[in-house]
Amino acid sequence: MSILRFRITFDDYDDIQRDIDFKADQTFADLFYETLKSVGFDNKHKGVFWLADHNWRKGSEIGAIQGEGDSILKKTELVDHIDDPHQKFLFTYDEEVRWNFNIELIRVMGNAEYRVTYPKVSYSTGIPPVQYKEVLVIPNRERTEPDGRGRKPKAPKTEEEDELSRLLAQMSDDEGDEDGPILDIAEDEPESDTLELPADLELETDNEIAKLAEEFNNTIETDNSSHSGDDDDESYGGFGDDDDENGGSGEDDEYGSGGGYGRGGGDYDE
Repeated sequence: MSILRFRITFDDYDDIQRDIDFKADQTFADLFYETLKSVGFDNKHKGVFWLADHNWRKGSEIGAIQGEGDSILKKTELVDHIDDPHQKFLFTYDEEVRWNFNIELIRVMGNAEYRVTYPKVSYSTGIPPVQYKEVLVIPNRERTEPDGRGRKPKAPKTEEEDELSRLLAQMSDDEGDEDGPILDIAEDEPESDTLELPADLELETDNEIAKLAEEFNNTIETDNSSHSGDDDDESYGGFGDDDDENGGSGEDDEYGSGGGYGRGGGDYDE
């Protein structure tokens, strides 16, 4: 029985190639399974075969097959659709992803090899693409790492903590009502001597400003001198009063003794 060698390539990957030998009486179902097996794909999805011309333009549909289910392709032999030494087929697998294969008859051999199981991969090159693209799913979870400002996120409060916060806030409000508002009362600052200038006064030069400041300082020194003089008078007067009291008694004693002396003189005269 004749052996048919087909070259299978991807439509979008030129560097991937598989050469597979089939017996002439094997079917398109065998071509379906062996093609997918050679590139590491499963057979769960639907595959469709078409005839193609020399320019790989799609012709009439040969049939469709999916998995291990019944299909007309299981009864359709390869030789039934070969009428050219370089016959071409198009094969599309998985309509959602659309893996497209180009299949070409490249050689017809006379007899099968002894004790060889067909179909058989005679040549293989290139790493096929991954059939199913992996999708990385990151679960949502609470962030425990510090944020950009170096602070850790606060954990949600429990009902007990919420109740405690409410009681503390209420106690704080009650204390504020009893004691009354707290006011910042500044201590009375001593009045400082300031120079109040008339609003309509215009000083044109620095000399005038300096002269006015000097007059103001002289006025303050004069006032201070007058205050200190009053204090001295008061203290002096107080000291005089004490002298009067002490002096009066002292003078009485002194002159009294003198008077006594006089009176004593009288006694002496007597």
